[in-house]
This record gives sequence, structure tokens and C-alpha cells, in this order.
Amino acid sequence: MFPLSMVWFCIKRMPRIFALCFNMIVIFLTIFLLLGCYNESSLSTFLVSYRFEPSSPFYSVIESSFQGAHGRSNSSLDGLETVRVKSGYMGVCLLDLPKGYSDGSTTVCYPRKNLFNTGLYSDLSIELFNLPTSNGTSPSPSQKNVPIKLNILQLGQLTSVEIIHPYILMATVVLSCVMFLLIIYVTLPKVPKKSLVNRLLLIWSSALTLLWGFGTMWTHVGINASAEMVSAASMGIIRSSKGKKAAALSWCAFAFLLIDCLIIWLLYFRDRKKLSDEIDKVRASDSYQSSKYHSDSSTLA
Repeated sequence: MFPLSMVWFCIKRMPRIFALCFNMIVIFLTIFLLLGCYNESSLSTFLVSYRFEPSSPFYSVIESSFQGAHGRSNSSLDGLETVRVKSGYMGVCLLDLPKGYSDGSTTVCYPRKNLFNTGLYSDLSIELFNLPTSNGTSPSPSQKNVPIKLNILQLGQLTSVEIIHPYILMATVVLSCVMFLLIIYVTLPKVPKKSLVNRLLLIWSSALTLLWGFGTMWTHVGINASAEMVSAASMGIIRSSKGKKAAALSWCAFAFLLIDCLIIWLLYFRDRKKLSDEIDKVRASDSYQSSKYHSDSSTLA
């Protein structure tokens, strides 16, 4: 008897069970997206990837600037022109590092705000050419050369710090976890203040869907803008690649949140309709009893 009652319990609450499953999927998707490029195990979940374009006319200049040079830790910079920089929500990773640069490790990841003091940040800063400028304020204008520098690691950091922020995604993860608990609460039978929690869940799901809808659009625009603008602004020196997996994760999370919101609202309207039908039945029964009593009284009179 117990298994049959459990099966009936699940069948009656199947829409809410679906909502729970979709909400759990949202939690996992957003966590995977948030931890992209935080360590070497999540390199595939990046927002934008940068590398030096081998077909660029400046590639030979970049290659020669690294050859024979030594970095801040007295390590050889040969081969650094092949490095790739991947930006994520919480970190920046560098791939294809020369084996002789960092003790045989070809991949290294940093938190997104902890790059200025690293040796790679200064080692990847290259001087492309010098522009002569004159000081027109002095009586005898003197010319001096101003170096034009390019730092591919700085581009990755700016993408994670200034363009695509993780705060909306963090809020989405936390609010999704709370929403999961609220759905569990309203799924359980005979719990106090269930109607109040149901109304709270309506507002919660709608607000969360709007919040991450805005976050998804921000991610989409940030990825596309960074990839297109950096390549164009660097005169083709930098090749940019869009993180298709990160974009797909963000849109899938939004889609499941939207489905969750629709399920919760449909359940609310269904329950309201049931309650309205029951009230109509009670009123019809009362009206019938009243008319019957009135008819009996008239007959006796």
C-alpha cells in the first residue's frame, strides 16, 4: 500500500516535480558557468578567448620581441607568442605556454582580479613600435618616442573585470537555491502557510527569470562585443574566439527558468480554478437547500 500511495503522491504533484528537476538543472548550469576558467578543469567554459594572429603583419614583430628575452623571474620568453588567453566569470586562464617558461606547465589559471602582480602580466606586455611626439609648450620643441604597447593578458582581465561581471550570475545561483527549497516546501502535503509560500514563489520565480534574462542578454552582448571589437581595434593583431559553450549554458539556464516560472503560474491558476469551482458548488448546494426549504414551508402553509 505504501508504494501505491507514493506513486499517487508523485502523480498528483508531477508538475511541481518537473519544476524541481528544471530548477536543479538551472542550479548546476549556472554553477558550471560561474566556475568557468576558474581552474584547469573548466577551461572549455570560457567567455572569450584571445591569441596572437599568425597571419598578421605584426606577428613577426611579436615573435622577435619574445625571442632571446627573459622575464621577471629570469625565465626565457621564447615561444610566448603562441599563448592563448581565456576569460571566464571568475578567472583567466593561459594555455599553450612554453614548457621552459613555467616548470613544464603549459596551462595556468588566475583569479580575475589577481593579475597585475603576476610575472606573466609584465612578460606578456610587448612593445610594437614607437611614435615620435613633440612637446609644443617649450620654446624649442623636443621630440621623444612614446612606446605603443600591447598586453594580451590585460585584454583577458578587462573582459572578466570590466565587461562581463559575475555578480548577476552569483545572485542567480543563490536565488535558484532558495527557489528550490520553496518548491520543495509547497510540494509537501499539510504544511503551514502553504498559500502564502505559493504566492511568494510566484513573485520569486518571476523576479528570478527577469534577473537572469537580463544577465543572459548582458553575457550575450558582452561576448559578441568583446570578440568583434578587440579583433578590429587591434588591427588584426589579436584573434578573438567566442565562448559558445558559455553562451549555450546561459541561454539554457534562462530557458529552464522560464519553463519553471510558467509551470508555477499555471499551477496557481489551476488551484484558483479548483477553488472557484468548489465555491460555486457550495453556493449551488446552499441555494438548492434554501429553495427546497422555502417550497416545503409553502406546502405546509
